[in-house]
Amino acid sequence: MELIKILIISRNNEDKNILFSSVAEQKDLQIIGVEEDEASTIIKSEKLKPNVLIMDLQSSEIDETKLAPIIRRKSPSTYIIIICNRDENDYAGIALRAGISGFLLKNTDMNKLIPVIKIVSLGGYYISASVTQRALDTALLVKQLPDQFDGNNMRALVFSSCERMIITNIALGLSDEEIARHFHFSTGTIRNYITEIKRKTKLKNRTQIAVYSLVYGHISFDSLWF
Repeated sequence: MELIKILIISRNNEDKNILFSSVAEQKDLQIIGVEEDEASTIIKSEKLKPNVLIMDLQSSEIDETKLAPIIRRKSPSTYIIIICNRDENDYAGIALRAGISGFLLKNTDMNKLIPVIKIVSLGGYYISASVTQRALDTALLVKQLPDQFDGNNMRALVFSSCERMIITNIALGLSDEEIARHFHFSTGTIRNYITEIKRKTKLKNRTQIAVYSLVYGHISFDSLWF
């Protein structure tokens, strides 16, 4: 079993201990470092190349959305989860634009940390359900979509059960080949399904399909849990 390497950064000792204990209990997760400041985190990320970086920086001089692009440049294979109290309309959207894959609210989402680590380690995304609708409806993310994208049309779309299952697997970060093995289909068949999904949604890529299917209720967050 290949271990998922975890680096943690937190200034608060109590929060740090909670994160450490939660992760250390998992046999398939390996903590390779615990840091307290941004500079050390940048250095360790570049040197150790963690699969997942968990950031809990409530009173940092550098905002997570400023630190994340630096980390991603130093270690492009590192996926980032932030834990914060900022339940604001556009902050999760800004976080996604900054290269952050997981956005958890400290007061409501800590029980989701382990499954979210596994989701983002595969290239997937998770945003706290309580801010998803507001965050992903902001102009920040809409600008990334094709000009012809229509949110009302997305709500009205009807997907087959097979299409919904394929979208769920896309959100988990699985490749066409992995999805094909999962469903015992040929890779070509899966690609045909994805082409049809793109035609229906008028979206261009897998991330857009996954995120907006979650926002508009075509797949559920619970279906992404391990």
